Amino acid sequence: MKEKFRNDQLERFFQYNPIEDPLYLKKYVKEHPDHKMAWYLLGREYAAQGKEGKAAYCFAQSGEIYEAFERQKIVVDGPLRSLHSEALIKEAGALQGNKPKRKSKLIMLLAMLVFISIPASIDIAKDKISLSAKSTASAPSTPTNVISSVTLQEESSKPRLHFSEGDWGVMLQRLLSASGGAAGDSVIMDAPKSGDGNWIQWNKAVRPLIAIEYQSVGGNTAALKYYNSEICACQAADSSSLVPAIDSWMQDREQAIVLQSAVQAYQQKTGVLPNEVELLLKPYPDNHLPGISPEMKSIFPQIIEKLQGQSLSGTIVGTKNASDVNNQKLSSAGQDTSVKFQAKASTDPFRKPLEIVIDTEKHQLALVSGSYIIRSYPVGLGGEKTPQGEFMISEKVRNPNGKSTGEFGSRGMTLSDTLYAIHGTNKPSSIGKDESHGCVRMLQADVEELYDMVPMQTKVTIVRGVLPEPNGEGKEGSGNGAGKGNPSRAFKLPLQTDDSNPKKTYKWLD
Repeated sequence: MKEKFRNDQLERFFQYNPIEDPLYLKKYVKEHPDHKMAWYLLGREYAAQGKEGKAAYCFAQSGEIYEAFERQKIVVDGPLRSLHSEALIKEAGALQGNKPKRKSKLIMLLAMLVFISIPASIDIAKDKISLSAKSTASAPSTPTNVISSVTLQEESSKPRLHFSEGDWGVMLQRLLSASGGAAGDSVIMDAPKSGDGNWIQWNKAVRPLIAIEYQSVGGNTAALKYYNSEICACQAADSSSLVPAIDSWMQDREQAIVLQSAVQAYQQKTGVLPNEVELLLKPYPDNHLPGISPEMKSIFPQIIEKLQGQSLSGTIVGTKNASDVNNQKLSSAGQDTSVKFQAKASTDPFRKPLEIVIDTEKHQLALVSGSYIIRSYPVGLGGEKTPQGEFMISEKVRNPNGKSTGEFGSRGMTLSDTLYAIHGTNKPSSIGKDESHGCVRMLQADVEELYDMVPMQTKVTIVRGVLPEPNGEGKEGSGNGAGKGNPSRAFKLPLQTDDSNPKKTYKWLD
């Protein structure tokens, strides 16, 4: 860089006080991506806010500037250092008598002044990070959130998908600080939270945030690729190539939690775990599920082993068990900090059995696992005629009263042996309205998907004002119901049992 141009850039940089105006600093690095001191200062700002993932990205951009002032190479093998670097504080010993806030600002200004004497021609490949290949006693502490991972295919060259619940920065640090790397990429994903922050909306989208692309066998050097412009000052990369892999990963998780919920429902009803998967497929009235996919059949032994382990250890059913902990060894002094990958049978991030929540204010029915909304459907209700409270699915029947086109549609699920039920309807225009006599009406594709996903004994809570705003859902073919408007992509199980009941005439309060 020519001296005149460099001086002009510095003069423009100092027109504002970047310490007082971090927004200006963020804007500045977007306009001057080669200005390494600006990247370094922005990284310090993020580190002060506890945003370690963003800080790591900025420090990588600052290259030798970071190394000069922090007296260390750019390695990510433990928690990021605090805002007050020991090296800088030592150099600025004359400032010890000042108040902490003032001292921090003066240290930063001192760093900027030193930068003027550093040749501006220093460069570093964008997004490159040199990784420490050794485990250290300063490994990051165990995060409070649980992080789930899975290998998509057996080949090591295939990308690995990791789901981080609320803090992708912690996940990024754990991956980068793992002892050594492997061929292939790692992708960190998340799902958007609802506006009130109470729900994780799996039904909206599971989206990639950032990928770690290992540059060599052994994982000593890696490049970061960002898929969300909100977490970096950069152009987001195209994530379309990841869509099939993420869809497959999501389907695996959904099949696993459906199967585990059915096994737990069987245990709740009989007092024992089923010793064979066919016990979940008994004919009416003991029909937990209409069928089992080949994938679900293959993971059945692992689900049983997991639940047996929970019973033996006294762990609450539906939570993380000992085998999961072994797959994700906690990072602490002297322990293995490598990130393990879970089997296809893993239900993570879902750790609670499936439940149904019906919001009478928003006319929405949500299929949830803990704070995760897995599906949401528009429903028709009966206003004050629809009771609020807790129920359970006590009966599941296909084609109530012998036909799929009647007033109850093609599927029905009785609530706690009452005359209230969740069922289909031959009046689709009533969806989103209060026109029933108390029952919960659903569109045909939606009720058929829900029927395949929930077993008997599933808890149903009818309440007011707890689900997120539907954002325009409610019309047939829209929203986040069966296949997100495309019924051909809906969750569907093969029919392998007789779950009809032609001997009974149903008189639900439609």
